[in-house]
Amino acid sequence: MLVTRLRLFLILLPSSLGLIGCHHQIAFEDIAYTIESPKQETAIWVVIDQNTLNQLVPIRSFMTGFAHSWEAKPGEMLKQVADVEFPQMFSSYELSQVENELSSEGGPLTLILTVPQYTFADFHALVTVRAKAYLKKDVILLEKAYTKDGIRQGGKMFWGGAFAMQSAMRQSSFDAYKKVFAELRSDLLKVLRE
Repeated sequence: MLVTRLRLFLILLPSSLGLIGCHHQIAFEDIAYTIESPKQETAIWVVIDQNTLNQLVPIRSFMTGFAHSWEAKPGEMLKQVADVEFPQMFSSYELSQVENELSSEGGPLTLILTVPQYTFADFHALVTVRAKAYLKKDVILLEKAYTKDGIRQGGKMFWGGAFAMQSAMRQSSFDAYKKVFAELRSDLLKVLRE
């Protein structure tokens, strides 16, 4: 009986100390929400290049055991939020990995998006999205970096450990991206009005 308990203890000990872990890639799951913005009778061509889509940011957390590892996919998160937001805001939305060729007469509103910074530390995500918009070749309408913090998830991580880390990263990142897009929406509306 004592030998059986000792074996069980030795089997469970590494996982309880966070010595046996898992590797997780983090993007959003099914997201759907409604934005409060008038629909624009114009087309938008959004460019998120392959390097941005393939970004992987390694994340470690002492609270959840260093054997567990996560890789955030900030470019994939950006695409997922764009796929929700822009069809609601524009009459036509197309996503591409390459810029379209614009003539001097112009074309659809072209918006290039990248994620130069993504971190998850101190229980929350910090995201920077860089946006560049133009209608005609060499006529830039908007060029700006948006940096936003996501909601803190300390309680969830403290009580949930490794199992809650995935949810915490998603929720905080989602909050940060929604804040970025709210400001970007406002700026795009100003540009279109002008």
